[in-house]
Amino acid sequence: MMTELNEIEARVLGALVEKSLTTPESYPLSLNSLVAACNQKTSRDPVTAYEEPVVAQALHALIERSLAGRLHEPGSRVPKFMHHAEILLEGADARTIATVCVLLLRGPQTAGELKTRTDRMCEFASSAEVESLLQDMSLRAEPWVAKLPRQAGQKESRWRQLFSGGPAAPLPAAAAPSAVDRVGELEKRVAALEEAVKRLTPG
Repeated sequence: MMTELNEIEARVLGALVEKSLTTPESYPLSLNSLVAACNQKTSRDPVTAYEEPVVAQALHALIERSLAGRLHEPGSRVPKFMHHAEILLEGADARTIATVCVLLLRGPQTAGELKTRTDRMCEFASSAEVESLLQDMSLRAEPWVAKLPRQAGQKESRWRQLFSGGPAAPLPAAAAPSAVDRVGELEKRVAALEEAVKRLTPG
């Protein structure tokens, strides 16, 4: 059964993965640094303001499921924390981990957006390569991602991760007015115009 994360656990895990790939010199993270990473105002959607106890609780839940770990460095009184996203993603490669990381941190995105936003973590030759990876992840027996219906005005469909937030539901289509509805509306307008004409016409 696929691991399910709540929105705070998803943000904490995503932040740990991101920092391990983009700033390895300051990784693993202290709890204080992890709170700052979760709440940073760039590369996050939505921007959050989680308090330290909230992040600590989510971190504890991840540690209990072996998705994060605690490290006590010699001479340091402050514990540091690391991710084990490879367990969640079953030993996936760096590109898969980076793609899921950005989806955890920024919500649904197009393949083009993901190519741009993962460039500090891994390398994709093209958006088509990202799309191919996403397709592979969506065709698993228990999919990790799902393609959302393309909305009006969008050139590309967006993809979302399925570890948090439940399965992707199709967007409701706007109900088109039926012919009967349109005729009824026209009849009302004609009747109103006729009444207005009668009132304007001298008797």
